[in-house]
Amino acid sequence: MEAVREAIFSSLGGTCEGLKVLDLFAGSGALGLEAWSRGAESVTFVEQNATVWKNLQKNIDALATAELGKTRAARHDALRWLDRASERFDLILADPPYDLPDAMANTLAGIAHGSVLTEGGTVVYEMRSKGDPVVSDEWSVSRDKKYGKTRVLILKLKTEDES
Repeated sequence: MEAVREAIFSSLGGTCEGLKVLDLFAGSGALGLEAWSRGAESVTFVEQNATVWKNLQKNIDALATAELGKTRAARHDALRWLDRASERFDLILADPPYDLPDAMANTLAGIAHGSVLTEGGTVVYEMRSKGDPVVSDEWSVSRDKKYGKTRVLILKLKTEDES
C-alpha cells in the first residue's frame, strides 16, 4: 500500500501545500495523513466504523505537530456526510470498502451533486483492479493506473465548456 500511496502523491505533483483535503472512507487515515504531511492546509477524515475511527483518531494525535495544518475526524457514513457537507475541498481521497454496492457511482455522484469539490479540484479514487470503473459523463479521468490488486483513478469534474 505504501507504493500505491507514493504513486498517488507523485502523480499529484508530490505536494499538497495549501490544499483543503477530504479523506472519505478514511480507515486508518493513511491517505489523508500523507496529504497532511505534504503540506495540506487542512484534512477532514470521514470514517463510519467506531473501532476504526478510534484508531484513526490515535493516528492523527500521534502525528500532530504545530507545523502541520488542521485536521478534523468525523465518525459518519461517508455518503450521508457528503449530503450534509458545507465545506469545499481541493483534493478528495476516496477509498471505499471494495464490497460496498455501487460505491464508485454513489461516491462520485455524492461529490458532484454535493458541491464539495472546488472548481478545478481533484478526486483520487481507489478500487479493485479487476472490473471496470463506473464513471459518469460529468467526470474526466486524467489518470487510470493499476498497481497489483489496486486501481487508482484521478478524476476532475468537467466544466460546462467540456460537457
